Amino acid sequence: MADLLNNAVSGLMAFQRALSTTSHNIANVNTPGYSRQTAEFVTNPPAFFGGNYFGNGVSIASVTRAYDQFLTSEVRDSTSIFTRSQKFSELSGYIDDVLADPQGGISPILHDFFESVQDVADDPASSTARYALISSADTLAARFQSFDQRFEELTRNTGADIRSTVDDINALVGQIRDVNVTLNEFAPSAASTQQSADLLDKRDALLAELAQKVDISVVDEGENNLSIFIGNGQTMLSGTSAFSLAAQPDNGDPSRDVISYSGLISVFDISSNLTGGELGGLLDFRNNVLEPTRNALGRTAIGLAETFNAQMRDGMDLNGNLGQDFFSYAAPQSIAFSSNLGTPTVSTVVSDVTALTIDNYELEFDGANWSLTSDSGSSATVANGAPATLVFEGLTLTINGATAVAGDRFTIKPTLAASGGLQVLTSDPNEIAAAAPIRSNASLNNLGSLDISAGIVTDATDPNLLNTATLTFDNPPTTLRADADVVVGGVAYLAGAAIPFSNNMLVDANGWQVSLNGAPQAGDVFSVESNVGGSGDNRNALILGNLQNVGVFDGGIATYQEDYGALVGFVGSQTLSANLERDAQESLLIQAIDRLSAKASVNLDEEAADLVRYQQAYEATARLISTAQTIFETLLNSVR
Repeated sequence: MADLLNNAVSGLMAFQRALSTTSHNIANVNTPGYSRQTAEFVTNPPAFFGGNYFGNGVSIASVTRAYDQFLTSEVRDSTSIFTRSQKFSELSGYIDDVLADPQGGISPILHDFFESVQDVADDPASSTARYALISSADTLAARFQSFDQRFEELTRNTGADIRSTVDDINALVGQIRDVNVTLNEFAPSAASTQQSADLLDKRDALLAELAQKVDISVVDEGENNLSIFIGNGQTMLSGTSAFSLAAQPDNGDPSRDVISYSGLISVFDISSNLTGGELGGLLDFRNNVLEPTRNALGRTAIGLAETFNAQMRDGMDLNGNLGQDFFSYAAPQSIAFSSNLGTPTVSTVVSDVTALTIDNYELEFDGANWSLTSDSGSSATVANGAPATLVFEGLTLTINGATAVAGDRFTIKPTLAASGGLQVLTSDPNEIAAAAPIRSNASLNNLGSLDISAGIVTDATDPNLLNTATLTFDNPPTTLRADADVVVGGVAYLAGAAIPFSNNMLVDANGWQVSLNGAPQAGDVFSVESNVGGSGDNRNALILGNLQNVGVFDGGIATYQEDYGALVGFVGSQTLSANLERDAQESLLIQAIDRLSAKASVNLDEEAADLVRYQQAYEATARLISTAQTIFETLLNSVR
């Protein structure tokens, strides 16, 4: 009788707990991250009596959750890859929309600017055309500035997102550590390995959320402990010991943050090792799209300013003065590392636009030499000096290294700020140098058929450029005499010296060059003089207008439009690739989630079946207790 009652009571307790587990499943059918739980029945150890073993009923050995380590890890990894590509796609798409806008981009306004230059060439004396050119130039400069301001704002927002994501990572690691602590506090007895399925679900949900922030590796060490690793194996969590990340200003560039890791021994930068998740997407976007885009846009602005200024200096304005610079831009940045022990200084200028790249550089002193290394790996070296000059990839660095100490470093950013600083330097239309500074004349008394070209400027800095030079043919007219130093065929002749003449002869003198072609007569006279008053001269304006068709960048290959088009193409290809990867990874993530859900999610049909089954078993076991009571009462009545 006692055996029957004990068996019935154990059954009631077991099925009651099974019903409780089933109801828990049904209640959490829509709870994110919840894994289906199952009550595991086991037979109680039998009792030996009268030479035989008799059963002692049933009990719940454990409540297990539907869990698959491989599927869970697959979802985590897929989540990390997808969120990285999603963030990268979102941000690069913003830049692509800005640059490729057919109305608001650089290309249309650059085209309008050179149309205004051509209008001046068509009517160099027109003040209306000259005012329109200045207005168009102001609009072009404003467009460059607007783009840089938008990208600068995006840079700040990206930095803020990086810092926020780092804070989220630290907070999530702390919460996972707290779950580990709780699991250890409520650790099962030595007789059981049961763990709280709900706490394990909570920890897995936190791990999935952490994987959205950064790529992680998870190791279950047993005994309720779990470890998390990021980067190249840096430990973020080991059991109940958590470590932290920090976003702090770069030692070589305070305007950008790097991710530092506080480990057991030291603090060091792990930015380049972090991949996946939102943080990986933000870092990839900043390093591989945003900064190269700003550098490339700056290079376009520098190329436009330098070449347009150089040609403007080769001309003459309506005031009779040699042309001056038309554009200005922000100078290259030379940033000293905060860890420098010495006090050297570095100044950087752009000296050759055709060799200029979009790289940033690091300049380092080893105690004897200065080495300049670009982002792409090219390098140059110069011995220490005070000052030392290093010319490399279109840059000229002047290094005052008298106080340098081995290990001193500088970050060189040649083009980053250029587009934001692009400005038009003049508002006076008379200062546009549309004319050439020199003109040639033939005497009205000349008897020969010799022609002289209008002349071109070869060196606008020559102090004698605007001095009048007279060329006279002696008798016989096979010799040419000049009243100024001239150079013919690379040979210098003194004033008044006789120069052998030949057809298609070039005469270089005082920073200008003219060509002579035809048959002269003795006594023919030609002169080259200042072009003051040449308001109708458009020779320099024509050259200015043709600059849009001249190769400037990449060794003199790419034009302004081609250089900007290459930037648009680069960003567009990055965005397209990111979009394709995002879509592919989203599909893979959905498949991984579906596989995990099939394994771990609650199925209401199955739970309903279990509910009926356990209810019937519970009712049957209750009848056993009623039977035991009837038998026990019969026994008592029989002995009264």
